[in-house]
Amino acid sequence: MHGHEADGSAQGRLVLALSITFAALVVEIWGAMWTGSLALLADAGHMLSDVAALSIALAAAWFAGRPHTWSSTFGLHRTEVLAATGNAVGVLLIAAFVVWSGIARLREPTAVDGEGLAAIAAIGLAANLAVLLVLHAGRSGQRLSVNLRAARLHVLADLGGSVAAVAAGLIVALTGWERADALLSLVIVALIGVTALRLLGETLHVLMERAPPGTDLRDVQESLETLPSVRRAHEMHCWTISGSFVSFACHLELEPDADPLAAIEAATSLLRDRYDLHHVTIQPEGPAAVHVHDAPLGS
Repeated sequence: MHGHEADGSAQGRLVLALSITFAALVVEIWGAMWTGSLALLADAGHMLSDVAALSIALAAAWFAGRPHTWSSTFGLHRTEVLAATGNAVGVLLIAAFVVWSGIARLREPTAVDGEGLAAIAAIGLAANLAVLLVLHAGRSGQRLSVNLRAARLHVLADLGGSVAAVAAGLIVALTGWERADALLSLVIVALIGVTALRLLGETLHVLMERAPPGTDLRDVQESLETLPSVRRAHEMHCWTISGSFVSFACHLELEPDADPLAAIEAATSLLRDRYDLHHVTIQPEGPAAVHVHDAPLGS
């Protein structure tokens, strides 16, 4: 019951964060058209990516809760990774458009309402701070989903974008130097690009079924082989289904007098407690293991 309550709480925070971000996005798009600011449009583009990231995290939470089937034995957890990959690619396309527009405006500056830009960007800044507080409120020691981490990363980078947009507005308002708007829009794009590339790298890491960052399989092997009943650990595979769902499988060659069930239990406890690996499949090998395989069903 506690797990369902935690999931519900996380989804509630995501809904609140999404509502705040969407409202700020509408204000920034209107403000970009009113002030003629490219920096504000760039920040709105980044905020649009926040809306996408939060929406994907919500949808992924729903899909992850769907039951497993005979044709989808891992459920639909991988949906969040595919969606986050599409999100990252979309953000990179937005960044490319802003770069193109920013270079054009550096060559031929466009009139910008500096005071309006600073005021509206400040609203976006306040919204980002509120969303970060909402998302941070549910932090725990467990692995977070790739999309929840992506959402936090997006909002954190967007916070820097909002600061740059406020700075652009103040520079234009105080000095009249309108190229500051285009110049700082490129700074915001750099933040967008770094965020998107980092997210894309993380999702590709999952799609390539690599071991999760921080999990050293050589160390895992050495730890398993320190167990008294284990002679050798081999055929080890560790891969990520989604950001919070990691699978591990291995073969354990047991000592001749080992109790296979006790060995599996000891290895499972070690993997869970030391490496935070919970979805574990262990294949025992050796003379003692034959009795386990040949035992009648239900014995």
